[in-house]
Amino acid sequence: MRRLGWIAPVSWGRVQFGASKAGAVDVPRFAAGHVDDLPGAHPEVDWAQLRTVGKGRRSPLAGLQAQLA
Repeated sequence: MRRLGWIAPVSWGRVQFGASKAGAVDVPRFAAGHVDDLPGAHPEVDWAQLRTVGKGRRSPLAGLQAQLA
């Protein structure tokens, strides 16, 4: 959804994994309201189908991204 330009982070936070600082990464933070607004802003998306995509599976949004590029 970020790549499609539908949502943007409101801030960034540093998260550390494990005991090493080498494991720290910056992660985007999104406003809950902005995320909640996505289905209304994009009714063309089958949101029920998106919610069932399993871990490691390609998102149907990947096809939308290719069409927009």
